[in-house]
Amino acid sequence: MTSTPDKQAVTAAYLGCAATAGYAVLKVAWALGSTLGVSDRAVFEEFLDRLGGPLVALWATVLLALLAGAILLSLVQPWGLRVPRRLRASLAWLGAIMAPLGLMRLGQTIAAAIAGDPFPMLTPAIYISVYVCFTVLGLTFAITAWRTRNPQAADRLATQGAPS
Repeated sequence: MTSTPDKQAVTAAYLGCAATAGYAVLKVAWALGSTLGVSDRAVFEEFLDRLGGPLVALWATVLLALLAGAILLSLVQPWGLRVPRRLRASLAWLGAIMAPLGLMRLGQTIAAAIAGDPFPMLTPAIYISVYVCFTVLGLTFAITAWRTRNPQAADRLATQGAPS
């Protein structure tokens, strides 16, 4: 089976949406009171307070995750044609910065876990899952932006919709 740039763009966009969903679900769980992956609740709550409370620290990041998914989908779905292509592509390329940042933090977290360094607020697994989401999101932003860089191909893909 041959993979075309159109199919690769759609696959990357959906994979990026899955990464944002994984991140957003964790943030929503915390905002609703879950302590999933929290190793010290007092330190976690102090951290949230320093960032402006749960409204800013958690719900705002959920909205950003939803925005990231919308940007990705706008590059491969017909409704995305309502937004200028250059704006959509620019936002996607800007979002691609998440890949090296996520990869760098992922490496630091894994190295700290191997070294036995303490994690005062969250478990290492939570840090790793968040940074994997960041890395995947950044890579999918770059892939989707690259695969939809030709305006005619991007418009064709968007008017045809995602392949089944």
